[in-house]
Amino acid sequence: MFFLKRLRQAAVGIAGLFSVPFGKKIEKSFTKIIDDKPTIYDDKIDKFYNETHIGGFTHRHFDGSHSPIQMWEKVKATLPDDTNFEEFKNYVLSLSKDLQTTMGIPLFNIDNKEAYDKFANYMSSNFSVKKSWLLDIQSVNLAEIFGATLGVVSLMFGWKQKEKEEFANHASSLILAGAVSANPILLIVSLVSWAKSYTKNKNKKAFKEGTIKGLLGMGSFIMSASLFASPLLGIIIGLVVLIVVKRKLKKIEVSEIYDWFKKQIKEHGKVLAAMGGGAGIAVMMGGL
Repeated sequence: MFFLKRLRQAAVGIAGLFSVPFGKKIEKSFTKIIDDKPTIYDDKIDKFYNETHIGGFTHRHFDGSHSPIQMWEKVKATLPDDTNFEEFKNYVLSLSKDLQTTMGIPLFNIDNKEAYDKFANYMSSNFSVKKSWLLDIQSVNLAEIFGATLGVVSLMFGWKQKEKEEFANHASSLILAGAVSANPILLIVSLVSWAKSYTKNKNKKAFKEGTIKGLLGMGSFIMSASLFASPLLGIIIGLVVLIVVKRKLKKIEVSEIYDWFKKQIKEHGKVLAAMGGGAGIAVMMGGL
């Protein structure tokens, strides 16, 4: 039980760190794990970009070479006489090199860059969704996989029936962290886990209260920690605010907060849908 408690705390803590500006510095610490000297396979993967320079530093989303499936196709086409083992080894190596960068790899390729740019401009001007977030939510890097793995294990392992409110608190915290940090794996898994547990849980009141507490707790930390230029100061202030919020929530009737959330969702439903739910909640909480 002690191990599970620490695992859950670590999962939420790391997810929260990756959701604030300091998280980008943490991601950079993953960038030199593997020697990134290009091989002939890397040259084949980057050939289209080197010839066209489409997309600039975001080219992996648009060059038809960097999603997991497309990268495998490029590796297979590199040499006519290499073995299956050599192809697989170099595929894993090339994939790992890209994963360790902050940009990571796209989960799928964007075929029409012009149409995508129009969509991104529309989302930015109408819903204040950053273009960088839209690309980030469609990609994954090594740091995000690490954070998501802890989150997934903490969600799936060792929850008791009486811990429904705690589970809702935990899952909603990870949903918000996954949305703000644009971690697609963490966001999807935590959202699905939360929804599945909600449909099976008979005590809806406790589950809703846990959800609100998780969103408010994680939201207060992210917003507070993001206000300061100094990452260390931001994290310290964020933790202080988080502790104060958690203590206050014990004295507040959470049902009133839930009613406020329902009202906000009705008023801003289109924004929430357009931003993928979790990110919309992050923006909506700015009105608290």
